[in-house]
Amino acid sequence: MFRFWEWLKKWFEAKKGKRGIENLVIILILGVIIIIVASSFLNNDRAATKEDKLQPAVAIASEQPLDEILELEQRLVQILSEIEGAGHVKVMITGVSDGEVVHAFNQVEQSSLQEEQSEAGIMNRTDEIRREQELVFMDGDSGERVPVITKKYQPEIRGVVVVAEGAGSSVVRQNITNAVGVLMGLPMHRIQVLKRK
Repeated sequence: MFRFWEWLKKWFEAKKGKRGIENLVIILILGVIIIIVASSFLNNDRAATKEDKLQPAVAIASEQPLDEILELEQRLVQILSEIEGAGHVKVMITGVSDGEVVHAFNQVEQSSLQEEQSEAGIMNRTDEIRREQELVFMDGDSGERVPVITKKYQPEIRGVVVVAEGAGSSVVRQNITNAVGVLMGLPMHRIQVLKRK
């Protein structure tokens, strides 16, 4: 670093006069431009890194309803296989929707009212409302930022199909249908119980 200053001092002494000052100004301007360009590249890299971190968290939140349907299927299999005579059971649940997750937002609302009276005595009134919303994030378990969820709606179930070894018996079939109806809150016409081959 010391050598650089020595070199710059010798170069400036060699270029005495008006030409030396012009060259120094050009060097300073180039230095400022290099600093500005370098800082913009660093900011773009940081923004891209933040966006990469946010992407998986949002994707995880949007896949959650599908996981709930699969979890519900597994829980139904466990319960229904405990019914006397049911035997081995498989369950498939179809949904109208995958459920819904409502995220928290910071909301800012500004309103302004202007009244003007024209020369003719006519009153003009302007009412302006400006709203802004910003998604609220929190730190997740592994350090990533995760959107805050305020409400979670369960998936809307269209129907349930149960395939059971013991479904050949009308009593077992009726017990399975009743159990699914009570657990899922579905009418009987949306539940189908079939005998396993």
